[in-house]
Amino acid sequence: MESTLRAQIAEVLARGEGEGEPRFLPLLTLDSGARYGLDTELRWILAAAEGGAAVAITNDNVHLLHEAVEWKRDRFDETLAKRARVHALPEDEVVDAFPVTSLVRAMFEKRISYLTRLALLWLRPSELRELRVEILAISTDSYMPSPVRGLAERLVVPV
Repeated sequence: MESTLRAQIAEVLARGEGEGEPRFLPLLTLDSGARYGLDTELRWILAAAEGGAAVAITNDNVHLLHEAVEWKRDRFDETLAKRARVHALPEDEVVDAFPVTSLVRAMFEKRISYLTRLALLWLRPSELRELRVEILAISTDSYMPSPVRGLAERLVVPV
């Protein structure tokens, strides 16, 4: 599957679509004007609204995608799917390629209650088990406000 999506993105970029260095296909423009997209290696790329070099996202800098959790998850996924359709890319593969659990984990590590709450609300039921340990820790973290701890507690799934 990945190789097919890679090839399809390469074709789109070869037609002259895309932007930046590294060259990527923008798939989402956030409220700030920042753009997220994929390159031919299926790396997510962040291009800041102010310009400058685009940044390839890795586990070490996935927190740079933090603005995503400020959108409702349905809106985010639907926008990605819509943009995938525009470029004749497989919607599910594009949406599934976004590093949701890595981003949410990075938001949890910040220990900022606002971002933690948004990240908890961003999760789909299918993603809860992978983040169970982190969510459980939030549910007992005295640093977090009680509404955030309560939300985490409700999201903890059985082993």
